Amino acid sequence: MLYILPTNTCFWIACPISEIENYKKIFEIKKRDFRKPIAILVSDFNYFIENTKLNFEQINFLKNYNNPFTILIDKEKILDKSLLEIINNLPNSEIYSKIAFRVAHNFMHKKLIRLNWLLFLTSANISNNPELFDTISIKKEFWDIIEKEEIKVLAHWDFCINSEKKSSDIFEFEGENEEVVYFRK
Repeated sequence: MLYILPTNTCFWIACPISEIENYKKIFEIKKRDFRKPIAILVSDFNYFIENTKLNFEQINFLKNYNNPFTILIDKEKILDKSLLEIINNLPNSEIYSKIAFRVAHNFMHKKLIRLNWLLFLTSANISNNPELFDTISIKKEFWDIIEKEEIKVLAHWDFCINSEKKSSDIFEFEGENEEVVYFRK
């Protein structure tokens, strides 16, 4: 199943990580370049403790980071063999030398992850168009697939995200300390 859901930045479009056909549909719906990877939503910071080579200081840095963020982690630092198997079997697997992660920040996200393990996700907008912050814009942009029930919107039709919030910071750790290299701030 494909989902459109509100977040702490904008609306996202997502699918369970095991649904490769829906993964491909995300690119099709967004008109996204298939050479641009999309992020993975994890339930909490314990995922990093159990499934990556990030150290305690780095994970603590993430826990205390004040802005919404996307963390890039080298594929070699991922210990989750099931995730790596899925990534390695994607039709565009060669673009995933680094994997982008977001951490669920509300009950809806955590429930979806509990039901589906992990989620692929990206902003719910047509590529190179502005991000969407309200369900009226979502309805306007995606009505044809919403009406066909090819995608489920997980927000009331009058829901609006504060569009003054900025996009997530995107960064990776440099080495084994808490120093980061920003790709977007």
